Amino acid sequence: MNRIILFAIITILAVSNTSAKERPKGSIKGAVFEKVQVSFKKSDSSLLHLAVAVKKDSFFVIGARGGFMPNTYYTVLKELVDPSSDDFLKKKPNVDYVAIQKESEEDPGKIIWGLYSDSNKEYITDSSGAFIAFPGEGRRGAKPSDSIKAIRDKDYPNARIKPLSAFNVIAKDLATVRTRFEFPDKDWIVLILEDGFNKDYLYELRSLMRAIKTAGFKHIQVGRNLGNLDTARSVIGTYRLYDFKKKELQDLYDELYRPLNLKMPKIQIPNY
Repeated sequence: MNRIILFAIITILAVSNTSAKERPKGSIKGAVFEKVQVSFKKSDSSLLHLAVAVKKDSFFVIGARGGFMPNTYYTVLKELVDPSSDDFLKKKPNVDYVAIQKESEEDPGKIIWGLYSDSNKEYITDSSGAFIAFPGEGRRGAKPSDSIKAIRDKDYPNARIKPLSAFNVIAKDLATVRTRFEFPDKDWIVLILEDGFNKDYLYELRSLMRAIKTAGFKHIQVGRNLGNLDTARSVIGTYRLYDFKKKELQDLYDELYRPLNLKMPKIQIPNY
């Protein structure tokens, strides 16, 4: 956590009930909610206050303990569905959120390549738990570097080299933050989405939701950013939870909660 850049972050905790005026009108088809009694207060200074904000087509950033960790930049690679396949109309393109290394905000970045064990479907890490990964070569790092090829050939001859998933990077960082200390709210996390999403975008983020669940979080809230994440993320009140219309809540449940067998927490929107 010593790398955390100190910015203010909103208190983003769930409570057990939602007032009538805060519920969207109508029901959410098939939705399963959870009412959770919490034993801590929003103002408790010992809380983790963990969140992941998603800047569309740009980066993820983890917030915790009153600050933000450095951005995890990514690029989106899509593998189109073969139009000659029998179920072409039913398939969605395979979408990968790939981690990239950037030297500045203006830098387009280079793809980071990692060693991948095909036997257990996981990336290979070193003795410290860090990914064995290097930026690629050529335009935007499109090709694996000689360095990672040499390590693969010497120490991991059966490993594959593939772009490093930004979701895996975020999941590892979240697990590290969550387990470093014993926090009363360590089972809670908020996924903050930039405005302007649709069902296809939510579908693409399902793997991130799965990574958050796998990292050990039992209660996952989804919130919305009301301002420009680049300039306003340090402003108290930038983030509001469940500030969605009924149709948007339905899409959230159908794309992020239902497929992963997760319940939607009942949320009380704070008064700013």
